[in-house]
Amino acid sequence: MIITALTPIFAIILVGFGLSRLPTSTRAGWAEIERLTYYLFFPSLLILRLCESNFRWDEISELGLVIGLGLLMITVLIVGLREFIAKDLSSMSSIYQGSIRFNTYIGLATIDLLFGDRGLTTAALCLAVYIPLVNILSVISLSLQGETWAKRIYMVMGSVLRNPLVVACAIGCTISYNNFAIPPLLESLLEILSQPALPLGLLAVGAGIRFISIGEQSWQLVVASLNKLVVFPTTILLCCILLDLNSHTATVLVLLTALPAPPSAYILARQLGGNESLMANIITCQTLAAFFMIPVWIEMTQRFL
Repeated sequence: MIITALTPIFAIILVGFGLSRLPTSTRAGWAEIERLTYYLFFPSLLILRLCESNFRWDEISELGLVIGLGLLMITVLIVGLREFIAKDLSSMSSIYQGSIRFNTYIGLATIDLLFGDRGLTTAALCLAVYIPLVNILSVISLSLQGETWAKRIYMVMGSVLRNPLVVACAIGCTISYNNFAIPPLLESLLEILSQPALPLGLLAVGAGIRFISIGEQSWQLVVASLNKLVVFPTTILLCCILLDLNSHTATVLVLLTALPAPPSAYILARQLGGNESLMANIITCQTLAAFFMIPVWIEMTQRFL
């Protein structure tokens, strides 16, 4: 049933993959579509959903505790097994990104389809906590190669403060918490701008799929995929059970955790000296496997909570 519901989402991803391979298609054109979605359409969607929410700060702190514990546990696991995972820091950082980062486009499209506006509002609250933490950890993992601590701190703060999704979450939470009423004209504008976010985001995911020679990366691909699609969601589910999170919030949170790594992880790896070919293959393999794993995690979360 859930696989049937998810089929249109992954069909749109395949459409994006096919369109991006047409002779008339250009990589620069798809990059601009993704940039517009990332900097305008998705922030509009997040601001709109958070403005409409009536969250309490104890909800944010509860989510923060679950996410923080999950990230701590997966980080300790990867660091502890680093000798068996990768021999160099560039590959290690790509595996780490592939283990903790998630594709917001696929996540919100799936949540919108399965849970509607209520699910999107819950997801926006989760993202308000999740995105800053994941960005900080990802940049730290990529800046361990000889950078000074001052430069590392600058890189981490810059990546968080410049992230449009982080900014959108901060704006939406501020408006909601202070019970500000946004003008009807602005609300209508955000509603219109948010509508292209999900379809364009999914098309961009498909266009970003690329196959690079796997070679000696097979073991690292297996590790990153198992971490992201099995180990990390299991850890988050256990934390949700331990802290008695309600079933709806836990389902959305576990679903977000079980998503494949995003194309932005490839860009970050390329910019900061990660293993970009490994990152590209991780994104592709996880995106293909996610179609089968996301329904499993939704079913398991609803069964245990």
